[in-house]
Amino acid sequence: MHFIPHEFDLNLLIVFDALYRNKTVSKSADAIHISPSAFSHALNRLRVLLDDPLFVRMGGEMQPTKRADDIAPFIFEMLINLSSQVFEKKKFDPLISSQSFTISATDYTAFCVIPSLIKKLKSSAPNIKLKIIFQNMALSFEDLKLGKIDLILGYSEQLDSSSGVNITTCFTDKYIVVAPKNKYAAMSLHHYANANHIKISAWDDHDGIIDNLLKSRNIHRKISLEVPNMMIVPYLIESNDCIITLPLRAISILNSSKFDVFDLPFPEIKYTVNVYATKEDPQQWLKHQIISLFE
Repeated sequence: MHFIPHEFDLNLLIVFDALYRNKTVSKSADAIHISPSAFSHALNRLRVLLDDPLFVRMGGEMQPTKRADDIAPFIFEMLINLSSQVFEKKKFDPLISSQSFTISATDYTAFCVIPSLIKKLKSSAPNIKLKIIFQNMALSFEDLKLGKIDLILGYSEQLDSSSGVNITTCFTDKYIVVAPKNKYAAMSLHHYANANHIKISAWDDHDGIIDNLLKSRNIHRKISLEVPNMMIVPYLIESNDCIITLPLRAISILNSSKFDVFDLPFPEIKYTVNVYATKEDPQQWLKHQIISLFE
């Protein structure tokens, strides 16, 4: 809580600062770009509010009273803090910065990006901290625009560029089908449509690109199990006789000797991971660090 009187104008502190430093009304008024009469009026308001003359004319200059000398250090410090913390945009230097970045991602996109990113930042930004969160895509975009998170590692959802969110492609992948070992000699469309499927709904979205494509062809697959991430997938495929459609890069998460991998039995679908960021310097810097991992 604070006890600043309701009628107190914080601009009066700038008047105090100017007169304390410049000693005359005319020089002080010039320093803060107002007229001498407006400056004198503001000074009189401050005198009334603080119940002290604050400055007395002596020898052609306005000399501070004891009360003015007592409060001057606090006013100077407050104005400096207000300027540096609220109005001054600090230059971002990754080498010395200890800034914490919050990134919204799926377990898959985090797996593809974060280990290499941490290794890269050890030398170029040793004090930077990363926090990975998993949450709904729509909420992530809201938090990004509000500045509550710094980046999103997400699929190729389209955003209007006027929203203030910068969109950059990180990498492109293709989908493959992972099935129990020796269950299928080949993966036909008939086999795919009639199999029991595990579906990953990483952003808590019910329909994804695979389901939308199948619906456009009037094909419906049987979803036996829906999970929020893929780390449990190897155990589910082994124990439930199911198949799963995954990005190709995800094979490195699995012990591929225990499974068979097939191409999709319909036209290839590209899987694009984008980096979504605001246009602030630190966020743009981190985005470029991520993009450089895939160049």
